[in-house]
Amino acid sequence: MLKTFALSLGILAAAGPALAQTAATAAELCDKGQVVTVRFNELTPGGTFDGFKAAASANQKFYRDRGINGNVQLVGRAMVRDAKTGTWSFSPNGVSTAHINSPMVRVDSNDPAWKAFVAQYDANSKVTAIQTLCYMPAIDETATIMSEIKRLEQVWVDKALSGDAAGLGAILDDSYMSYGKSKPETKADLLASTADPKKKPKAVSISDVTVRVEDNLAFAQGVWTETDSAGKVIRLSFLDIWKQDRRGAWKAIVSQVGPVGP
Repeated sequence: MLKTFALSLGILAAAGPALAQTAATAAELCDKGQVVTVRFNELTPGGTFDGFKAAASANQKFYRDRGINGNVQLVGRAMVRDAKTGTWSFSPNGVSTAHINSPMVRVDSNDPAWKAFVAQYDANSKVTAIQTLCYMPAIDETATIMSEIKRLEQVWVDKALSGDAAGLGAILDDSYMSYGKSKPETKADLLASTADPKKKPKAVSISDVTVRVEDNLAFAQGVWTETDSAGKVIRLSFLDIWKQDRRGAWKAIVSQVGPVGP
């Protein structure tokens, strides 16, 4: 594993002059990203994962006690996949820390607090590899997300018009709630209404749709225009809140509707 890791770093080093930059500090070199120091460790025969986590907590506290607050430490366990069954399990010994925005400052190695957490690490693990990396900001997918949410809003229209409750249910979270009508509606309420032939609209459209994205939430606003079976036109303003699940799919979790003035 270490040989492969070193080979990968060698490929990066040979990528050409474009990567050959220098700076006085890691933070200066990585001025457009985040400095992350990754350590790969193996638990020693007497070491435990809990002991390793305690060492990382003491390490973090060391910096906090000295007014350094911009860094974050993640503690992880290596995972392995069984080639025969395809199942995953935790490695019995592989552990790691990822130190985000790790402080590149000189510390007194004789400081008792420093010695204490280093001793905790040493009592539970040994380092097998260390690499400091510069991670660039995440790729901005705002435009793609906005387009996807607008597409889903149109899917909502199409499913409502066709009475396709199952299709509509696929884009609603199980916790979905709608507010603003005579009483709150759950996902089950909305799907039952959609499937009811007596409530099937003659026409549905949306207009003036705008989308705002914040982290894993998207907020869609617009006007819903519906012509019911009796020919009555209903116009409602809507705010739909969408959330991205762990698989990357967007599901509506909350709607707020209200009348639109003449």
